[in-house]
Amino acid sequence: MTVKLVKAVAASCLILAAGSVSAETRVSAGVLAAFSPQPYKDTDTDPLIVPTINVDTDHFYFRGLTAGARLAPKDATHNLVLSTTYDPRRFDPADTDDPQLSLLDKRDTSVVLALAYQYHSPIGRFQALVGEGMTHDRDGLYGEVSWKYGMNRQRWGISPEVGYSYNSSDLNQHLYGISAAEASRSGLSAYEPGSAGHYFIGASGYVMLTERIQLLGGVRYTNLDDNIADSPMVDQSTATSGYLGVNYIFY
Repeated sequence: MTVKLVKAVAASCLILAAGSVSAETRVSAGVLAAFSPQPYKDTDTDPLIVPTINVDTDHFYFRGLTAGARLAPKDATHNLVLSTTYDPRRFDPADTDDPQLSLLDKRDTSVVLALAYQYHSPIGRFQALVGEGMTHDRDGLYGEVSWKYGMNRQRWGISPEVGYSYNSSDLNQHLYGISAAEASRSGLSAYEPGSAGHYFIGASGYVMLTERIQLLGGVRYTNLDDNIADSPMVDQSTATSGYLGVNYIFY
């Protein structure tokens, strides 16, 4: 699916959804701290701390670094969701202590435009998503299939999740590949990873400290496919990431 096709479907979602926006809107704001280890050799990862503003209606939402529009109300059995989200995956040669990796090209972050199909069943939400980066130097498709089950109570909730994320060969070349020119100046072997991705399992949850103050967090374990893990840039095939935050709920 190309960006043009995603944009065309996006326009349809926005036009149809705009005619029936629910009056129920939830608004909150807070701060979030996240940690996601870099898979690259001898590369430090700084925790990300960002203020967040969250708005959620039946058809539109904005959560931190993600915004989206739903074709049907959010609790519908079947739904199409268009979203834009910040993809933080990057490589900066200035951040690595490895002398060979420091001679490679920089790999920038991107904003991903994606379209997802969601099926809400009695045993959880199933989702299939496809997207593409919007920056000119980041070609390739991103896909994901996942299952998530929300257990929400009056004062707390927890949602386990499992799935698989897919990168096309172009996207993996951007993130983990080594071109002939880079190999020549760094001494590393040239590498074309091909299409591959990673499996993940995790959980997110929240606790209401008061009627308005919410503590939230999550953890995810990922396992990289061999095509990515075998890159000369990568030194670990598994990683655990997480986040912790606090929200004030206005209404």
